[in-house]
Amino acid sequence: MRALLISNPNSTTNTPAAMKDIVTALRSVESLIIKSVLTAYKGHATDIVTGLTAKDFDYVICLGGDGTVNETVNGMLGSDPFSAPAADDLPTLAIVPTGSANVLAGSLGIPRNPVDAAWYVAGLISRGIRSSISIGHAADRCFVVNAGVGIDAEVIATMDGLRSGGTRASYFRYLPEVYRAWRGIQSNPPRISATVDGRELGRDIPIAIVSNANPWTFLGDLPVVTNPKMSVHCGLGFYGVTSLQGIAGLVTAANLAGALTGLRDTFRVPEREIRADDAQEVHLETSRPLKFQLDGEYIDERTELLIRVKKRGINVAALADDYTASRFTKTVASRPVEERLLNMLGKRVIDRLRRRSRQS
Repeated sequence: MRALLISNPNSTTNTPAAMKDIVTALRSVESLIIKSVLTAYKGHATDIVTGLTAKDFDYVICLGGDGTVNETVNGMLGSDPFSAPAADDLPTLAIVPTGSANVLAGSLGIPRNPVDAAWYVAGLISRGIRSSISIGHAADRCFVVNAGVGIDAEVIATMDGLRSGGTRASYFRYLPEVYRAWRGIQSNPPRISATVDGRELGRDIPIAIVSNANPWTFLGDLPVVTNPKMSVHCGLGFYGVTSLQGIAGLVTAANLAGALTGLRDTFRVPEREIRADDAQEVHLETSRPLKFQLDGEYIDERTELLIRVKKRGINVAALADDYTASRFTKTVASRPVEERLLNMLGKRVIDRLRRRSRQS
């Protein structure tokens, strides 16, 4: 077997010590020949894999965050996934997550710790286990996690600006930006019209999110769940709210991360929510140009966006049942938000202590 290992040396948890353990795990796969390439600039992963087929490599192993995964998928499928080769004619994608969020890896049940993930993925490759997933498409680009117009795109555009200035992305950088974006929507709410599979679902709504993965998040152990019944194996999930104004709007936003769920009925949150699962096509229109994002990357501003899905677009090294809604509820959503916050803080402290011990 042949594998192309694409590594992003600048991703959040990609350290020399971790890299050594990751390579050891991958090399444990019998008869696996690995060619390693480091990305050197934005879009490099796309350039590396463009035109590759299963005749070139059996696996493309992506060592990076959601951005690197997105670039890799775009290179493999191109700007028009509907005319791309069938999934079986392309290399199987394997993910060893080293980013700050690692949403697709989480939705596939892959461990978020990169060394643990490498051993897990090595086991899947050894047994030949793979599963096909759907790929979203909008604005001549593929996405694997979500496409958003509104608050999430505002946050991501701001974070992109901070990163370009040398600030490293982290959960705690995102939190104040989420609050600022929410306040901005309060004072000047977007007006988005959404049509799903030919049926109008909402007009003048302030936020619209189209998901391919479940759950997704900026915030580690505070997963955002817009469409609990979603799966990466089906169509797209649409989520919108009719209003984010007032205390009820704050409760609605908090509910997405599992907070204040006991207040849902009191503030009639379900009456504000608009959902559609397994959608094939979503058409969004806005009254003014709004920022939009794909897979956590700010793209540009648009007044109109057509989002479609290609089912069975690509094969990944993952179990077929992925992170089902019932499993997610048992392992994550059923835990109090305070416990998840403490867990997130604990992981950050442990990671920092590990880095210091390695440096000393």
